[in-house]
Amino acid sequence: MRNLFLFLREHYFYFLFLLLETFSLILFFNYNEFQGSALYSVSNSVSGSVNNLSSSVTEYFSLRKTNRVLIEEMAKLHSRIPEAFYATDLNVFYKKDSVVKLEYKYISAKVISNSTNKRNNFLMINKGSLHGIENHMGVIIGNKIVGQVVNVSPHFSWAMSMLNKDSKISGKFKKNNQLVNVEWDGGSYRTGQVKEIPKHVQIVKGDTIITSGNSDIFPEGLLIGMISDFTKVQDENFNNGEIHFSTDFNSLGYIEVVVDMMRKEKEQLRDSYKSQSKNKE
Repeated sequence: MRNLFLFLREHYFYFLFLLLETFSLILFFNYNEFQGSALYSVSNSVSGSVNNLSSSVTEYFSLRKTNRVLIEEMAKLHSRIPEAFYATDLNVFYKKDSVVKLEYKYISAKVISNSTNKRNNFLMINKGSLHGIENHMGVIIGNKIVGQVVNVSPHFSWAMSMLNKDSKISGKFKKNNQLVNVEWDGGSYRTGQVKEIPKHVQIVKGDTIITSGNSDIFPEGLLIGMISDFTKVQDENFNNGEIHFSTDFNSLGYIEVVVDMMRKEKEQLRDSYKSQSKNKE
């Protein structure tokens, strides 16, 4: 405290000057209309800028919560669109005599780790078997594909990204339904390879490739990407192309896991046929 008094006594004239200067400015702006108006305008501008900055900062820190809410709502909406239902013959009825049955539902989740710079890339999400997730379920973001679940614990899931040498996606040309395979041979996380393009297909840069629906992992019609380049191979039965992925794998935040509600029925049918074929041999 003694040091404080010594400091004030030694420098009191600075504080006195600031006090008198402030008092003078107050009198100046209060009794001069033009200067007072100019000060008011400047103070409003500064106040508006500060409020705008404060609002932007608050909005930025609330984006995580906003994204989580949006992806949860998107998962609910995906489960209600017509493509999520399986239409049956009018002579076949499900429970409550409904002619449609939910074929897919979607579980929202957050990506907690992800890689794009390895030869085999994976991502981990914060939901697992307790939330209804199982192996071989598709992972999407909006209407674009990401990969598939390959391992599950009660609270987390490990998914293989499309950016993996073991990933092979059954796709097709949106314009004519011609089937192709989409793979990733390494390199840029934005481009992959379209293989086994039939020779008769007229390829044009910008052609859209979507999921074929021929697997139990992804529904039909999800975006894979667009043809960015292609090569016509003379001595082979198929041509090859390069695809620009619709998904930006380097900015994954919240995703959805696709649950095929009829998957077990499909698997049982296949297993039953295999068993019958084996018994006949």
